[in-house]
Amino acid sequence: MTGTSGRSATALRPLAFCYRKELIVYVTSRQDELGVLRIVLEEQYERHTTQLALLARQARQLPGEQTDLAATSALTAASRRALGDIARALHYLEQGRYGTCEECRDDIPIELLALRPAARFCTTCQPQPDHQRRP
Repeated sequence: MTGTSGRSATALRPLAFCYRKELIVYVTSRQDELGVLRIVLEEQYERHTTQLALLARQARQLPGEQTDLAATSALTAASRRALGDIARALHYLEQGRYGTCEECRDDIPIELLALRPAARFCTTCQPQPDHQRRP
């Protein structure tokens, strides 16, 4: 079976995202994959922006409750970090550098980008958490 692009159906590769199980996109090239990831990054950016607004409203409505304040502060910090990572990834997309490891300059495997669209390093160069580093 041949699609409108002239490529056979066997040349299509599925690219699925864990957080949206209903989404399975069939792509034929890395450029197509990066286009899909742009949409995912934009959706994540919007989601975190909305979450920050909701957290700010919640913090104003619940002054004085220490446990809620601590949880809200932690969630706010995490959302701000995520927004920074996503903004950087979108900037790299605009520059044509997205999906390239910041350390070795190799392509980051699309499977890793599908799981973590804001990934900055390939699996080889990914920094280890402090508790896994050897002395």
